[in-house]
Amino acid sequence: MSSLDTHDIDAVAGAIYFIVGRGTEGGASSYQLSVAGITAHGPHSNWGDSHEVVANSGYSIGTIQVDLGQRGEWPLGATQSAPAKRGQTTYVDGLIAEASKYAQDHDLKFPSDKVRLRAELLTHGNGERGRGTLAFLEPDTRDSFNAWAASEGGERWIHQNIDYPQIRNVTKVAMEMLAADGQNIHEDRRLEAIAILAKTANQMPGKLAEFRQVLRSGGDYDDVLAKADDIKRHHRHYAAPEAAVLAGRYGHAYDNPAIAAALDRAQVKVATAGFNPSAASTDSDFRKALRAIGRDGQGRVLRQGSRGDQVTQLQASLAKLGITDARGLALHPDGAFGPSTQAAVETFQRAHGLKPDGLVGPETLGVLHEATRQRVTTLADVGHPGNPMFRQALERVHVIDAQHGRAPDAFSRNLAGSLATAAYVQGLARIDHVILGGGGGGGGGGERAFAIEGDPRSPLKQIACVDVTQAIARPLEQSSAEFLALSRQENPHHPQEDQLQPSLVQSPVEAHR
Repeated sequence: MSSLDTHDIDAVAGAIYFIVGRGTEGGASSYQLSVAGITAHGPHSNWGDSHEVVANSGYSIGTIQVDLGQRGEWPLGATQSAPAKRGQTTYVDGLIAEASKYAQDHDLKFPSDKVRLRAELLTHGNGERGRGTLAFLEPDTRDSFNAWAASEGGERWIHQNIDYPQIRNVTKVAMEMLAADGQNIHEDRRLEAIAILAKTANQMPGKLAEFRQVLRSGGDYDDVLAKADDIKRHHRHYAAPEAAVLAGRYGHAYDNPAIAAALDRAQVKVATAGFNPSAASTDSDFRKALRAIGRDGQGRVLRQGSRGDQVTQLQASLAKLGITDARGLALHPDGAFGPSTQAAVETFQRAHGLKPDGLVGPETLGVLHEATRQRVTTLADVGHPGNPMFRQALERVHVIDAQHGRAPDAFSRNLAGSLATAAYVQGLARIDHVILGGGGGGGGGGERAFAIEGDPRSPLKQIACVDVTQAIARPLEQSSAEFLALSRQENPHHPQEDQLQPSLVQSPVEAHR
């Protein structure tokens, strides 16, 4: 019969990632900046209401949740208070640096005052019983953080710098306690004991001294579990007893040699530097590890009303592909399958020849995984051949936004992407101007947008135009793929002689809304 080597730190840390990390921690909140008790989106949003914050909670992130209010100034991966050494970055500073760079690269709103932002991220509490009060971020700042966290690069960074280092550290603490004082913990209960101590080190490290006293007094596993249950009675959010149950299930899964081999492989995968959490849901070994703790939803059909980690992953994948809701707004991976998510699913299904029923079963998930695997970089990425022209278009679209008193958003990026692609087709080398106007001098000002190279009044100008309504509805990902495909063709591009001309005297328009 196979069994997990509970004296091997690498094997045990991999198991604890599933038992504690996936089993008792982040879930749908893993890859977003969240606050216990606070719902950021939807009809039940209470963002901004400090009275709804759970006790002394602060901003948290990761599969193994790190509370920035309590640990934000600790070094990345640390599970005990310690000053950052030279060359080390703290949790809060690392997150700000990564999210800020992503926001800049993707033209998202992000505060320029990093000192103030840092101070806000370190706040915590509901203001009651002498606690501090959490300072709520501006929604645009919060959403920019979450866009980064839900991206593939964000998920990788969070796993490599927050999740797995913490898992390994709390596992090490638990194993060292048992090595020193756990002589009465039988081998067949060792994994459960490690899970209790690791969860305590993660959630309530101050309680470890009480477990150490139990062990030094000759306590066995039943005594350790009794202590965890006692703490649970006084702190209802404490989840070590639940971790013990999950550890028991995980250990029993080793009774099946085939499952045991899959678990061993999954544990190695989550420890590798190149681990990609966004692709993990389609990995058979990873799914078997989740199934071992009863957290695998494989075979479940997601639909409006569904909630949980799988919905969060679905939303993140659709967002990565540039799929928006019915209003053209980007999806927020909040784990709640509502009308916006259903509209995005139906859009994806229609685009890939699937029945547009809004139901996400194995077929849709399979096609979605393949689409995200093959996805190309967008025009917003520096490495995309159309990025310079896209940036020129976006800068000029933002000028139009300002003229009409509207904040730049996903529609702005979609329009800029369509203009850049149209300009490339028409042979423009750059975009000097973007203006809105009617086609051919007719009425209906604003239904077309024109990208212009050169002086708009010169007969030598180069022009490309797009229908604004269609352009703002076309995801940036779609324009990006089209531009990339065109750039790979060898045929030269010539401007069409019958293109529509813009009216040179512009009137305010509301088509770009």
